[in-house]
Amino acid sequence: MKRRHLLGLGALGLLGGWALRPNDGSREHDAYFAELNRQLQRDGEGIPILLLDLDRLDANADLLAARLAGRLQLRLVAKSLASTGLLEYLAKRLHTQRFMVFHQPQLDRLARNFPQADLLLGKPMPVAAALNFYRHLPQHLDFDPDRQVTWLIDSQQRLMQYAELAKALGRPLRIALEINIGLERGGFATPQALAQTLQQLSQLPALQLQGLMGYDAHVARNPPWQGQFQAFNDADARYQQFIAGAQAFSELWPKQALLNGGGSLTYALHSQQQSALNEVAVGSALLKPAEFDTALLQAHQPALWIASPVLKAVKGTLPYLQSLQPLIEAWNPNRQNAYYLYGGRWPAQPVSPAGLDYDQLYGRSANQERLMGSSGTQLTNQDWVFLRPAISEGLLGDFSEIRLLRRGQLVGRWSTISDA
Repeated sequence: MKRRHLLGLGALGLLGGWALRPNDGSREHDAYFAELNRQLQRDGEGIPILLLDLDRLDANADLLAARLAGRLQLRLVAKSLASTGLLEYLAKRLHTQRFMVFHQPQLDRLARNFPQADLLLGKPMPVAAALNFYRHLPQHLDFDPDRQVTWLIDSQQRLMQYAELAKALGRPLRIALEINIGLERGGFATPQALAQTLQQLSQLPALQLQGLMGYDAHVARNPPWQGQFQAFNDADARYQQFIAGAQAFSELWPKQALLNGGGSLTYALHSQQQSALNEVAVGSALLKPAEFDTALLQAHQPALWIASPVLKAVKGTLPYLQSLQPLIEAWNPNRQNAYYLYGGRWPAQPVSPAGLDYDQLYGRSANQERLMGSSGTQLTNQDWVFLRPAISEGLLGDFSEIRLLRRGQLVGRWSTISDA
């Protein structure tokens, strides 16, 4: 092959490679976030905040209620909705005083703030944590834990520990039994194992059985060789087997047994199909953080954002590579500028302005998070960036409050429940 032909092929290869370079994905804020940006420029307090869109929250709550249609009771999950104001708002809109609690300090808080609440522990608590709850419980409260708290038991060992606690406290303890319906996260593995525990429970009158709890999050992540409806039916059939086994202990089994399960990822299946449950626990679906972008929750709307001020808008130069910055920009215009935020390392992805992303070459920071984008964002150090959380549990407690939006306007604030 002649030399000029080789040179021509090489040039074509270079042109082809150049054509594959990343496109400039940066844009200015869209209308929704542009209005929020203007409001925060005017009324923001200069620190990162959580924003909750009440219109979207209402739409999610109404969709949930319509799907349940009164066939299943609703229990709100406190760890995903960790704000007294938020829980009060949703309890009123969804006509429930049932809450699922996963953290002993939050249990303390709900007992004080919701005197009519029915509280179910969503995980087995170490008996020391349960004891701590009773030690901290004020005497003057209208809340009565003997009628309003149900502890979760996952093993015969924990059953005996709680029997000893009831004896030490001199009061009855309500309990539910955790069953394994396929998640493989503990609990009683078979109806036979459950029966052995019920036999033991019949000798422990201070422990009052309320029912069962079986979580089925694995159904929402079914493997490709098993369809989702089949996975759901298999889990439901296992739940039915546990119920049948427990009902044989007629002296223990309550007339109106608690049959809890489901969750944000699977509640829609329970509302569409015949289900062993009589109540579902839902939290995150009402805020719809990014990890809940599933087919079953497609009709739900994202309602929660993190907003952070831009501290610095500078060139996207990397340490030790300053001289290569023009070439890097030419190859990837999205590395043109760096935008440093107030705070960072949140479990969240930037959503506005479009085209921003974390700098994987530079690294993450909880102090001044570095985002990359082109000048197409039009960001300055007077602007705000908006991120969508991946989860809500554990996140709300990292902020002291939630700022509320109604029809795109800042209208109020709710304090959050910290994890401490």
